[in-house]
Amino acid sequence: MTASPTGFVGLSHLGLVGSIGWASRGDPVIAVDPRQDVVASLGRGVLPIYEPGLEPLLRKARERLTFTADFAALERCPLVILAQDVPTTEDNRSDLGIVQRLTEQIFPHLPAHATLVIMCQVPPGFTRAVATRARAVHGERDLHVYYWVETLVLGRAVERYLHPERIILGCEDPGAERPETLERGLRRFGCPILPMRYESAELTKTAINLYLAGAVTFANTLSDLSEEIGADWSEVAPALRLDARIGPAAYIRPGLGIGGGNLERDLMTLKELAAQHRTDASFIDAVIAHNARRTSWVLAKLERLVFREVAHPTIAIWGLAYKKGTRSTKNSAALRVISSLAGRASVRAYDPMVREVADNHDLTMAPRRDEAMSGADCLLLMTDWDEFGTVDPADIRQALRRPLIIDPVGALEARRDELGGIRYVSMGRKAAG
Repeated sequence: MTASPTGFVGLSHLGLVGSIGWASRGDPVIAVDPRQDVVASLGRGVLPIYEPGLEPLLRKARERLTFTADFAALERCPLVILAQDVPTTEDNRSDLGIVQRLTEQIFPHLPAHATLVIMCQVPPGFTRAVATRARAVHGERDLHVYYWVETLVLGRAVERYLHPERIILGCEDPGAERPETLERGLRRFGCPILPMRYESAELTKTAINLYLAGAVTFANTLSDLSEEIGADWSEVAPALRLDARIGPAAYIRPGLGIGGGNLERDLMTLKELAAQHRTDASFIDAVIAHNARRTSWVLAKLERLVFREVAHPTIAIWGLAYKKGTRSTKNSAALRVISSLAGRASVRAYDPMVREVADNHDLTMAPRRDEAMSGADCLLLMTDWDEFGTVDPADIRQALRRPLIIDPVGALEARRDELGGIRYVSMGRKAAG
């Protein structure tokens, strides 16, 4: 007997990973998006996004996937999952408009006894409002609404989706038996399922991101102190990871703060919730403020090591994406640094996935890694793409006019002993000279 199809709505990054990953488990999927061009592209097997591992997964699951712009196709789906990414505004707040519009487009086409799962990153209270609206639209029909906490990590999204540590499920009644269509699909992931009330699940998602942002702030603060007192953060961090209260996977690597928009969005959501309910948000304020000024580490090093010696230097930048594994430059530290250098330096940049940036950034894009650093007064690494860690140090020495590498992302940290003749500056240890 052929299983009924599962509906996925919203073919953004999250929706594509979710729908293709679900189909790869064996069930047919009807994937719906109102954008005809996206649907047509997917029908040809062409992905509109970059995500490692997703293209081969699409080939594996292609025969079980139907892509369409017709919401009426959902009438065949007893289980519908809304998995649209939530965009952020310029001030790092959620723009829920697209999720609300898609929800209204879904409602008329849900079959009787359907299950609707919200997998979008939404603030506390959103899913309960959807459930209330669903009852208003469908009357007394047996319609179940759940919130599935997504754990999408760009660059690792396929791995994270197919092999989650746990599934956090927001429910109207956490103790109630779940519909068979949902239960069967979730059990295939082979991990613990944690049912809880809607608001608890929604808060859990933002809590995870606040904890991670706090850990980054912690690492950056003590890494900076290490540089000043002669300590070495690379020696400190392993000792911390062996503490059972911290753990081997602790997020304690220093860097350029958070980017991409999602963690920033959750910080703003929690800050606003705290203000609304008059609870103390000073910790959140401190994390936000630290992140906003984190690129000052790079600018301080450039001031001391480059601008003091060269009036109008040429600076080579490797990496523009806010992290490796993605094309996204949302809240990219590299672009913030480039904006600060406008009029003071000539900037040549290379990124293996980012081929162009907004016109308001004054830089020259190099087609190849080595061309970016040719004749430069400094090589600045801003994204830890794997290919940057494989460069031949001799090529760097030959290409740079001044043998200086500033590496806040640690792309060459493991090879620092091979960089003889090059001044190498990284986070967490006192720079020589």
